[in-house]
Amino acid sequence: MSRTCRTILVLAAIVSPLVSCSEQITAPGQSGNRSFDASAIPKENLEVVLRPSGTGSGFGLVKFRQPKDGIAIVELGVWIRDLSSNTAYVLQRANDVIVDDDCTGTNWLTLGRGLVPQSILTDERGTGREELFRDLSAFPAGAAFDIHFRVLDQNTNAVVLQSDCYQFLISL
Repeated sequence: MSRTCRTILVLAAIVSPLVSCSEQITAPGQSGNRSFDASAIPKENLEVVLRPSGTGSGFGLVKFRQPKDGIAIVELGVWIRDLSSNTAYVLQRANDVIVDDDCTGTNWLTLGRGLVPQSILTDERGTGREELFRDLSAFPAGAAFDIHFRVLDQNTNAVVLQSDCYQFLISL
């Protein structure tokens, strides 16, 4: 057996137990016998994947970040691709306060730069980027909610991309 193969087998033996143990963790203050799925905990920062709505094409990503600066601003780095060229799109979100991974909120809000909605324009290849932000100072630190996103064609209001349900925690 070659040295490379032995190295790979040794690494696999080391990493494999770590991977299988990382799926569940014990909650602080709970006994070691009780565990929970760490993915169900609301996150302070999200990477939201946007997939085609229906049979359409395209892809998107929203990097949803709360800088640790004491200011209640969430940064939303939006990237979309494989959509219609030279077209204006908007990013919307809806949320609900029952954190159960079931996004029932229909309170769609067009996101932008603060309270000013901002279009995301695609280039000739159907790719667009935009840096958006939202002020969350009206909400208390520690508030959590389910949230989901969608991208609409600004002219037709057709939903072209949408996300799964995510849980978000406001942390200032």
